[in-house]
Amino acid sequence: MPRLKNISPLGALDVPLLRRVVEADEIVDVTEDQARVLLLQPDNYQPTDKAAKTLAADLTAQQDDDGADSHDGDNEDAGGPASGEGEGEDQ
Repeated sequence: MPRLKNISPLGALDVPLLRRVVEADEIVDVTEDQARVLLLQPDNYQPTDKAAKTLAADLTAQQDDDGADSHDGDNEDAGGPASGEGEGEDQ
């Protein structure tokens, strides 16, 4: 059973998935399915045992394979500041 540590900068977290509050720096036992969801939040949860570390590595590899962090160039304007040009003007 994977074990995760709450490393959230917010401290204690109410985790509906676990139906409980996980205190700051607390290590909790979770199911594999729960670990897969929680490990998608690396700023909040850290794997602490071999099972959790293996899951985290698998999730990272899946994200890399999916190209989640790569730029495909299809939407070149995405993320850029809006110019506001032409907005609210009578033409």
